Amino acid sequence: MLKAVMIAALSLMLAGCALERPAPSVGYLPADSFGGAIIGEDPAIAATNAATYAFAHPGAMRGHPAKMALAIAALDAMAGQFATGGRWIGMNPLAKQEMLRARSRVRRILAIAPGTPSQTVVDAMVGAARQLRRGNRAGALEALASAGSARPPAAILALLADFPPVPLANRATRFASPYLYPGGMAGGGFRF
Repeated sequence: MLKAVMIAALSLMLAGCALERPAPSVGYLPADSFGGAIIGEDPAIAATNAATYAFAHPGAMRGHPAKMALAIAALDAMAGQFATGGRWIGMNPLAKQEMLRARSRVRRILAIAPGTPSQTVVDAMVGAARQLRRGNRAGALEALASAGSARPPAAILALLADFPPVPLANRATRFASPYLYPGGMAGGGFRF
């Protein structure tokens, strides 16, 4: 009897492993993504703050494609890092899922092909932001050409300059933000 129970339990565990999804793609922002604006600040906090602000204030981002590109890169990178990184083990699993859903929603707006590695998106957006800060529109278009999007680079650039509100990204970044700090949301909850 015990042997039959053990075999059944082992079978169920193995079946569960077969249904497990692969880990989400993870990207990392280059250390100098925000220029000198975040000297001494934790890069994860800076990235999440940039995404939180951008998606909470879409009107303030209008006409600032470089800032929007960095916010999108930050969202893309941090969604994967939160979902897979040991540093974020204490983060509410729902916050992690919401970040991944927000990343997918933003990628759909940009027409980025499903399965595009996060680092590809991050590199394209950060590269575009750098070129835009230098006043190099051609360089920005070249960077955006590598984003994995079905949209032409000029259309992506126009979209970055007037990105639509993404309420899911606003909620997800606000939900995740308190977990960036020691003891964040311990015993508490997030209310929409």
